[in-house]
Amino acid sequence: MKSRKYWHELSKEEQEKFVQEEKITIGEFMKKFKQPDWCFYPNALEGLMGCWALVFGYIHSEENCKDCEFYKKRNKT
Repeated sequence: MKSRKYWHELSKEEQEKFVQEEKITIGEFMKKFKQPDWCFYPNALEGLMGCWALVFGYIHSEENCKDCEFYKKRNKT
C-alpha cells in the first residue's frame, strides 16, 4: 500500500491535474491524502464539508493557516 501524501504539499498544477484525471469518491480521496498535522478541522479534506481553502488548493504551507481557529502549533523536537 502506498503511503498517503499531504494534499497541501502538491503544487496547484499537480492538484488540478489529479482532480481532472482521477475519478474517485471523497472517501477514496481521504484515504489517498492526509490533512496537515497542524489542522484540527474535522475531516478537512472532505470535499464541500471540509476546509475549502485546503481542498481547493489555496493552502500550501502552515503559514497559510496560522489565523484559522482550527490551527494548532506543532511541537518541534
